[in-house]
Amino acid sequence: MSDGPPLRRLDQIVGELLAPLLHARPAPGGFRLAGWDVEQGVCVVLARGDEWVLVEFENRDDTRDCYARTSRFNVCARHQFEPEKPLSALAHRAVGQLVELVRRREGALPVLTRPAPERGSEVREVRVERALVQQGPGHYYLNPYVGCMIGCEFCYVADRADLSREIEGRARLPWGRYVDVKTNLPEVLAREVTTLPPGLVRMSPIVTDPYQPLEKKYRVTRRCLEALVDTGFTPGVLTRAARIQEDAPLLGRFHRALVGLSIPTDDDAVRQHFEPGGDPIEERFAALAACHRAGCVTVAVVQPVLPMDPERLAARLAPLVRAVRIDRMYDGHRVRHLYEAAGRLDAATEAFYQQTAGELRAALEARGVRIDPLDDVRALMD
Repeated sequence: MSDGPPLRRLDQIVGELLAPLLHARPAPGGFRLAGWDVEQGVCVVLARGDEWVLVEFENRDDTRDCYARTSRFNVCARHQFEPEKPLSALAHRAVGQLVELVRRREGALPVLTRPAPERGSEVREVRVERALVQQGPGHYYLNPYVGCMIGCEFCYVADRADLSREIEGRARLPWGRYVDVKTNLPEVLAREVTTLPPGLVRMSPIVTDPYQPLEKKYRVTRRCLEALVDTGFTPGVLTRAARIQEDAPLLGRFHRALVGLSIPTDDDAVRQHFEPGGDPIEERFAALAACHRAGCVTVAVVQPVLPMDPERLAARLAPLVRAVRIDRMYDGHRVRHLYEAAGRLDAATEAFYQQTAGELRAALEARGVRIDPLDDVRALMD
């Protein structure tokens, strides 16, 4: 028996669900299994030639549109980097076969009684057997942690991350009050980069933030970056935490490294209402500037668009970034109380988003800054 934290049981549970696919040669419809992930529900990446399809299994909810349903899951399917592009007939066939596989096997998922909701916070150290998940040709992602102590209420991944906890039979906790720390991830990564084709490795604040407060103690993100140096892999790190500034010299050692900061407003009073666990706006600008000086390709994410002075934000971002993503608040009805507390119910409307995003876009483009969804960032790295 190995010393240290336990292996994460969730991987074993979902591995049993997907077992025929994991061992299929070829995978359904002539597609191959390129990757799978268990940290925000169940995600499977299928690939055939240059067509890469992301299939996501979320909690069943009959009020939401989706590609298909099983007794337990809503199923969504789309191209990895071109979500609006229709799937080919072969891709539809492959996804359909995957859905049927899950329908046949989901009854064998263990029925684990979840403990009662807990008070306080939970930090769990775990070991994992896989590090990189392939998203597309030359694209991987890596989550040093699962869960995020920054705990933005508007984070749209909370329900999907809780599905993973449900499958594992763990207590429901509010988003922002639990984190799994992958203590052995850097060592697993160091092995994988010797066998996989080099590419871009994204660490992003979706199911976690790579520079959340626990990084100060565990340094999992830093140790992963150290494992990537001189391997031909390129890191792409997105965060809303200023702590990334400490690793600017390390990031500067790469031939190319991409760093993105989430800066949804230029007004820190607004930030305090909507992101009370996040770092001050000035500290984020300082971190962005430090990474820019270190030679990184730097970008910003303005999502969700919060009350701001678009002209002033554009003027501050333009000297520091190559591109900016602008996007809305998703499921804004869930966080209407945040707008009420800030005295800005007007900012919860579609009209506010369209006007503010449009003004910001125009101000950035006037300064030569590219507006980009930042899904496939390889073009920015040239």
